[in-house]
Amino acid sequence: MGVLELTQYPQIDHWHQPKADTFDKVRYFLSQFGFFYLKDTIGARASIDEGLEKLQNSVDVYYGEDAYTGKGSVFHGTYSRFKNSGDNIVVNQYLGLVSNLLNLISLALGYEQGFLSNISQEKNYGLYFYDREEEYIDFIKKADEEAVVVPPHKDRSIITLVVSIKGLEGYAPQYDWFSIPDREGYIIVQAGTLLQALTQEAIKANIHRVRGYDSSKAVFWGHLVPVK
Repeated sequence: MGVLELTQYPQIDHWHQPKADTFDKVRYFLSQFGFFYLKDTIGARASIDEGLEKLQNSVDVYYGEDAYTGKGSVFHGTYSRFKNSGDNIVVNQYLGLVSNLLNLISLALGYEQGFLSNISQEKNYGLYFYDREEEYIDFIKKADEEAVVVPPHKDRSIITLVVSIKGLEGYAPQYDWFSIPDREGYIIVQAGTLLQALTQEAIKANIHRVRGYDSSKAVFWGHLVPVK
């Protein structure tokens, strides 16, 4: 099955003082694609290495659902939960970014500004950093560039922020599989299954997979389910 190159990717550049057309774009992108590119305002590509990889408190969790069966899928990595910290500038930057994003998405979907943030507090959601395991890294380094190393799935989150990645592909019925290229200066914002459920499927969680060398660096906002 071939992979399409979209002629125009969903992209949001100016979003701190959003206008009506910004809300329209967010709503349309999430309903049609399940993701959009967001202008990186915190230098996430550098800070995820400098400020987050040393975080501890790792847990084994389900972070995805199989795209076809809906069953929980465990992927190769550990997940560190962010805690609000007055002296950790990087953590606070990410928490601020997610808070602003949740407000933007809430307004775009016709809810009050704090709708998603309030639900997050009720459900004890948090921000998790994904770190690949060394054994998995060794495996994917030997994989063929065309091999699907992460199978089709949907993230079990409200939103996922993909900071950098190679080989990412998304799926939409009208496009089939299509490439989602890594882009300097942008974060990929993906809708997860929790957002899909909250909106009664008006928003579709982004189905995606990864080919070749999985270089993903991502954070997840949600209540991740522990492995039993």
